[in-house]
Amino acid sequence: MLRAKLIALLVFLSVGIANAQYTILSPYSSYGLGERANPENYVFSGIGNCSVTAFDSTILNFYNPSTYNTYGTGQPLFSIGIESKMLFQKDGNANVFSGTAMLNHFVMGIPVKKNFGIAFGLKPYARKGYELYDRVAVGTDSIKYTYLGKGGTQHVFVGASANLVNVKSFKWSVGGNAGYLFGISTNERRSQIIKLAQFSGGVDRNVLTTSAFYYELGTNMRLKLNNKHMITLAGTFEPTQNLGVKKDEYLFYAPNVNDPRFYDTINQKADIRGTIRMAPSYNIGFSYILGFESEKKGNRIRESELALHFNYGMTDWSAYRDELNPELTFLNTSKINVGVQFIPERDFLDKAAVVGFFETVRYRVGYYQYTLPYSYNGTQMSDFGMTFGFGLPILTTKSLSSVNLGVSLGKREAGSSNSLNQKYISLNFGVTLAPSNFDRWFRKRKLD
Repeated sequence: MLRAKLIALLVFLSVGIANAQYTILSPYSSYGLGERANPENYVFSGIGNCSVTAFDSTILNFYNPSTYNTYGTGQPLFSIGIESKMLFQKDGNANVFSGTAMLNHFVMGIPVKKNFGIAFGLKPYARKGYELYDRVAVGTDSIKYTYLGKGGTQHVFVGASANLVNVKSFKWSVGGNAGYLFGISTNERRSQIIKLAQFSGGVDRNVLTTSAFYYELGTNMRLKLNNKHMITLAGTFEPTQNLGVKKDEYLFYAPNVNDPRFYDTINQKADIRGTIRMAPSYNIGFSYILGFESEKKGNRIRESELALHFNYGMTDWSAYRDELNPELTFLNTSKINVGVQFIPERDFLDKAAVVGFFETVRYRVGYYQYTLPYSYNGTQMSDFGMTFGFGLPILTTKSLSSVNLGVSLGKREAGSSNSLNQKYISLNFGVTLAPSNFDRWFRKRKLD
């Protein structure tokens, strides 16, 4: 019954998202396909976006595809997340606030055998969304320019992972995601002569359609020193890949630039085809998990767990090439992510009848620091912030299901006070669903 409901939900969401367009609020997304989507998952965004090393039987980590074999036997996971952002930006003497919300992902992971797992679903790849204004004086009049962008590129994928080494104290897993990138993004410029006609003017629109095969790789090594100490080394790699793109260019005269129904086509160039060579990305990570016995609670001893994560990533944008926009270049980027997770009682399922509510919560905090591929007045842009979050297990189902929230408080700047500096609050909410202990998948049942 649970499987049928999950499959029906997955099909419904696939149709909905495939026909939807992501919307973000960033002038930086005007370049190329838009901004690459950071792993702002509802779990990772609580621990500083440490997406390389954060995984266990309760977390569906589709950013490191080597983790799909870590789920419990008969315990598939279904993950769906919602992302929202509130942006505070200063434009001249005015403080501008804007906000948006969108469906972030939906993915399902299934343990097939003891050391092998698969996953499939949909996640964001790049997103475009901005609205900017400018005025240029022309004699006694002025021209108002409005720059608009929307759309995005999604990644529908199937992934698998397996153990290369599986002994009691050491496990080494490898995996990969392979799938299809698709999406439509639009850049548009509207121009109006203010005094001559308030709404009439010209519209220059470029529509970019992406369709390409895409893959990514991952690995992790887990060394269990004893029952209380475990070290993990992990990494992910997205190699240089060519994406097929198609561009359609339109030039319109509009009696009302705000109403596309009355646009009159002046010129059109359709089906301009080319390729975009994407930049390779590398991510490595280290985590240390400490399990320890804390205070005695009645007739039991509470077993707590503390996890420390450190991730580092780099993207070589010097390898980026766009045949349709050859002058477009980016700066190389790097990122640092640090996160901590504390679980007061890690055996909360076995002790569900005696543990308190706050003992089952997963408490998360973190920090991140990125350099962005853009510059302003010769200074490379940066993005940094603090994160916190928590995970609440749904104990009534006797399963690994949970509700999670991650919050990021961040700032983007170019080292000086200008209109491109932004402060933002990101909220990531999501649910992980799993069958109960009495409804595990692939269980062999005996008949009397």
